[in-house]
Amino acid sequence: MREIRTTLQGNATGDPQTREGNDGPFTSILRIAVTPSYYDSEKGTYGDRKTEFITVFARNQLARNVLASVTKGQPLVVTGRLNSSEWTGVDGTVRHSLTVNADAIGHDLTFGRAVFTRPLKASDIPDHDPVTGEVVDRRGDDAAQTLTSDGADDEGLVAAG
Repeated sequence: MREIRTTLQGNATGDPQTREGNDGPFTSILRIAVTPSYYDSEKGTYGDRKTEFITVFARNQLARNVLASVTKGQPLVVTGRLNSSEWTGVDGTVRHSLTVNADAIGHDLTFGRAVFTRPLKASDIPDHDPVTGEVVDRRGDDAAQTLTSDGADDEGLVAAG
């Protein structure tokens, strides 16, 4: 199957939105503005071309991470499959739009810094005692030990994990 793969650099035009189908994948939708620049040799300066607005669709875990990481105005790099759609507006005019089904989305580090953190797995989230709210150790011991907020047990030993 032939498809158009592309990489875009642009800014988020708003916070990502979600769409969750009844039986389909979890999806986040993000619009980015891409403004290419060019060098004008007559003036000896750079100029901007027309800004294109592209809708980016992210699915499943990528969608969840986008929702937790991206906000309006942030510079992004998006890679994925390019698509176009055509429809007729309410005024009868035929309209076109570009979309990207994203494989990867990240912050453009040309314009700032980022800190990467992995989301917690369900197995990494500690159990809590429903009565006291304290963290309960899941090391498999018959007698469960209570951990302090810094992860140490009653004897001051830090739980391995």
